[in-house]
Amino acid sequence: MVPHTRRRTAPPVPMALLRDRGMQALLAVAVLGAAWYAWPVAGLPVLIAGYWPIQVALDVVLALGSWRVHRHPDASAPTRRFWRAMAIAAVLFTVGDLVQTVQSANDLTVTGLVSGNVHLVFIVAGVSVPLWAMLTHPIRATGRQRLVFWLDAATVMTAAAGFIWSFMLSAVVGAAISLVLLNGVLAALMLILFFGITKLILGGEAPFRPVAAGIALVGVALTALGVGVDGLAASANPAVFMLSSFIPCVIMAACPRAQAVEMQLAATAPQRSRRRPFSLLPYAAALATYAAGLLSLAQDGLSVRSWGLVLGSLLVTLVVLGRQITSFVDNAVLLRRLGEQESRFRSLIQHSSDLTVITDRRGRTTFTSPAVTRMLGYAPEELLGTVLRDLLHPEDLPTAGTGGSWQGRVRHKDGSWRWLDVVATDRHDDPSVRGLISNARDITDARAFQEQLHFEATHDALTGLANRTLFHRRIADAAGQPDADALTGVLAVDLDDFKIINDTLGHHVGDRVLVTAAERLRGCVRAGSDTVARLGGDEFAVILTGTTPAEAAATAERIVAALTEPVTVEGHVLVVRASVGVATGPGGQARTLLRAADAAMYEAKRSGKGTMAVAGS
Repeated sequence: MVPHTRRRTAPPVPMALLRDRGMQALLAVAVLGAAWYAWPVAGLPVLIAGYWPIQVALDVVLALGSWRVHRHPDASAPTRRFWRAMAIAAVLFTVGDLVQTVQSANDLTVTGLVSGNVHLVFIVAGVSVPLWAMLTHPIRATGRQRLVFWLDAATVMTAAAGFIWSFMLSAVVGAAISLVLLNGVLAALMLILFFGITKLILGGEAPFRPVAAGIALVGVALTALGVGVDGLAASANPAVFMLSSFIPCVIMAACPRAQAVEMQLAATAPQRSRRRPFSLLPYAAALATYAAGLLSLAQDGLSVRSWGLVLGSLLVTLVVLGRQITSFVDNAVLLRRLGEQESRFRSLIQHSSDLTVITDRRGRTTFTSPAVTRMLGYAPEELLGTVLRDLLHPEDLPTAGTGGSWQGRVRHKDGSWRWLDVVATDRHDDPSVRGLISNARDITDARAFQEQLHFEATHDALTGLANRTLFHRRIADAAGQPDADALTGVLAVDLDDFKIINDTLGHHVGDRVLVTAAERLRGCVRAGSDTVARLGGDEFAVILTGTTPAEAAATAERIVAALTEPVTVEGHVLVVRASVGVATGPGGQARTLLRAADAAMYEAKRSGKGTMAVAGS
């Protein structure tokens, strides 16, 4: 007995991050660092002395984590490219922070917290590397999805610009020109960085997972806030300044670690969730803008009336956003169901043994299911745009190409003909179809079997000639033809002394003689228009359509001469003669002609056998 193995399921991403030792270590560093700067036990010189070395350590963690993601075996090419850029940027940050550490070693005052020119060069260079990777990352959206991307990106960028103005630029209005320019450059870089991250998240095929993307956004936003603290002048509150720089650096160092954890989870459970067809990022940006506005209004002060209007506007916006997100969720569920139905339909069509073809009003093929390859030998794309009627047998054209059911022959790619049973439905009025839907199944084998059964029911098993049933049907057809005055000839043929061959040499020899006689009879009449039948034993009959008395008599003479030729069977040379009776008259009297020909045949036997006699002569 095979033991039951329980399938392991991957834990949720937040739980997996909390269990990861790397994330636990970074969380501990963040908590201890925040406590270290928020409630400093040591003096300010000690805090300043450890500030830049801590930054260097976090830069190294960022570099190693980014390089690890770059080397991950499951990383796609865009993911590798982005995280390689992040690793290079972290190395530049490390070099810049090392330079600043050396420069600030002998200056343990607030002046040592301010970036020097060399440090700024490395920082700007480091930011530029991943920024270039972001800006050159392709946008996968097309058509209206591309328009949606730009609208969502504009929403996020507007919110980012508001944040940068409120917490970074407005603080230096009226300050020294150098400080204004420096903040302006950093603000521009922040704005471009925000756009790059937004593009990666919304543009499709993002190089980072959702949680890693959220961590990156939070880190960038807190960096922008940190830059605005005290207008980049650390003199007012050095501890707060150092804390505002420390926390974003820890968050950014955690970003590649979160990416690695999420990639590992995706490798173990790739189907655990579905990607939303919409992004909540623009709505989060709108709410963040409201929050920043409320904070600013609370600081600047408002009247009770104004606060009511502001809060009412915020509430209305929240309700509208909630309603829109609900609609998005409903649309996402609908799209998923439609996608499942489309997948189910495609699966049915792809694996159906029946052939489905859609043709437009001109008869040109607009869709062909894969069954056409098995059924007719064509690849589906070979028939697109072709006129389906060109593949039909000329004799079947009048019944094909319209609605309803019909059967006809269709040319196989190898040149043979296949019988198809087709059910056609006119759906030109359906905008999703706009054509004639034809469902067909191959009935070639069934048709051949039916034709074989029909042949066996209407033909003699030994000679292959028409049997008595088919002969009398042809007589009835001649009697019921519209042109009753058209002459028809009927010949009654009987082999003379055939019983002696059966009695002396055996029935197997007699059967060979009958087969030879049948072949000679066929050779004496016109193929396709005349009918030769074996009525039983050694009795044969012939129907000659559209003939004259002279032509009928000439045919009878040919039959007598042909059957007189010796037949060699198993070393026996046998001479088989036949007596033939001929009757000619209007087709409407075919039954009477048969009786007259039979009587003439017996007259020929009485006159000496091996001859022919004409009725009425």
